Amino acid sequence: MFWLITALLGGADRASSPVALKLLLIWVAAVFVSVLWHELGHALMMRRFGERRAEIHLYGGGGLAIGTGFRTRYEQILISAAGPAAGLALGLVVWLVSRAFPPMSIYADRALSYLLIINVFWSLVNLLPIIPLDGGRITEAALAGKGRLALRISLVCAVAVALYAFTRLGSLFMALMFVVMAMDNWRTLNGRPASGWMGQ
Repeated sequence: MFWLITALLGGADRASSPVALKLLLIWVAAVFVSVLWHELGHALMMRRFGERRAEIHLYGGGGLAIGTGFRTRYEQILISAAGPAAGLALGLVVWLVSRAFPPMSIYADRALSYLLIINVFWSLVNLLPIIPLDGGRITEAALAGKGRLALRISLVCAVAVALYAFTRLGSLFMALMFVVMAMDNWRTLNGRPASGWMGQ
């Protein structure tokens, strides 16, 4: 599902020429590298706090770093923040490289553009206080003992972003993604299991 959804996000349904297919493959590679790098940020921070084995799973909604140890509030905040921090750092490196060495072909230009967008834009979106995004996990840890408040904040933010994505950005896929998160938060608030689509 990871490969399928990544390809659909990259416009697989419109890739009808050799150039478009090459650009699609570059997009898929950029997403794979970026998601793996993001999850390595989480995993390495887990190791920093004594985790012996941290696993990385790719699934339809992206990636997930899984550990087995108990986390203090402080550790969970740093672990959750490590993924977006790794992405933003990679985005900075990509930007510096693109400034120092202007791309010589459309493929190199697109590769750098994709890496920049994914690692900067997606990392910033991931820091929104919406469960199960990293920002939502940070909010959960910061409000330890007030889980329902974290869910309410998450629900309101998810609905707001879904409306913004649909009305302002014209992105039906992004709107639906945040609608699913809002529905999961609503289910959890009402004592029902979340769908698990986003790796919960």
